Amino acid sequence: MILTLTPNPCVDKTLFLEQVTLGKKHVADRYSCVPGGKGSNVSRAVKALGHPTAAMVIVGGPPGDHVVQMIEEDDGVPCHPIWVAGMTRTITTVLETGPHRQTPLFEPGPAVSAAEKNDLIAQFRELATKARVITLNGTVPDPRLQDLYATLIPIAKENGAITVLDAHGPEFAAGVKAQPYMVKPNLHEAAEWVGHPLTHMTDYLEAVEAYHEAGVILVVLSLGADGAIVSEEGDCFHARSPEIKEINAVGSGDALVAGFAIGLMQDEDLETITRRGIAAGAANAMCWDIGHFAPAEVDRLAEQVTLTRFA
Repeated sequence: MILTLTPNPCVDKTLFLEQVTLGKKHVADRYSCVPGGKGSNVSRAVKALGHPTAAMVIVGGPPGDHVVQMIEEDDGVPCHPIWVAGMTRTITTVLETGPHRQTPLFEPGPAVSAAEKNDLIAQFRELATKARVITLNGTVPDPRLQDLYATLIPIAKENGAITVLDAHGPEFAAGVKAQPYMVKPNLHEAAEWVGHPLTHMTDYLEAVEAYHEAGVILVVLSLGADGAIVSEEGDCFHARSPEIKEINAVGSGDALVAGFAIGLMQDEDLETITRRGIAAGAANAMCWDIGHFAPAEVDRLAEQVTLTRFA
C-alpha cells in the first residue's frame, strides 16, 4: 500500500459567498468540508485512482475526531491517528464566487509533547512494515518536530519502503539530509532550500542537480502552470500538462505526488510514472473537490502530457 503521513492536518472548510464586504455580516450560500492536509489529499487521490492507501495523522480534540471521521467515512481510507492533547486546526477559506477570489484563514496547529512524538514514531515503525511507498507531507505543527522527517525516513528505509518527501522549511531541509528517494518542491520551496532565487531554466536545473548531490534519486521540481522538471539517474525532462479548464488548483501537487507514488509502488518506468503524475495534477485542477477526479480522465490526460528531454 501507499502510506501517507500528515503531521498537521485540518478541518478544511470552504464558505461560498457572492462577494465579501469587510466589516459586514455574511451568511454563506453553501459550504464544503473535507479532511485537509497534504497527506490526506494524497491518500484521497490514490484511492480515487483505485489503489490501496492508509493515512497517518496527528490529531487532537473534537476537530481531530472530525478529521478522522471524514478520512474513514467520506474518503473510505483507513486512518491511523496519533492523538495529542492539543487541538487540530481548522482552515476556513472564503470563496467569493463573483470575482472568483479565495481568502484562506489558517489556525495554528497543536503543540506536540515528547511522549506524543515517541508514540508517533512507534506507530510509524509498525505501519512502515506494511507499506511499499511512504509519503511524508507538509509542515509540522510544532517546532519540536522539525527533525521528524529526518527521524522517520531511515525507519522507512529499514523496512524497504520508498520515501517521498513533500514539505518545506527546516523540517524539509533536515529530511533531505536523510536522503529520501523522491522530493517534490515547487520553485519557492526549492529557492528556500538552495538559498537563492531561481529565475531561469539554468537555475532550475542547477537546483535539481543539488538535490541529486544531496542523495535524492528522483526530483520533481514543480513549475506550476508550466509543468515540472523530472529527473532521475541522468534522465531529465520537462513535463507539461495539456491545456485544461482550471477550476481549483488546490491539492494538484498532492494529486501529482499520488500519481508518482502509484508508479513507484508498481515499479513503472519514469515516463509512465511522470505521465500519470502530471495528468493526476491536471485532473484535480479541473474539479472543485480535491482528489475527486475519475481515473478515466487521468488516463486521457496522460496521453496528452508532453515530455521534452534535456540534452
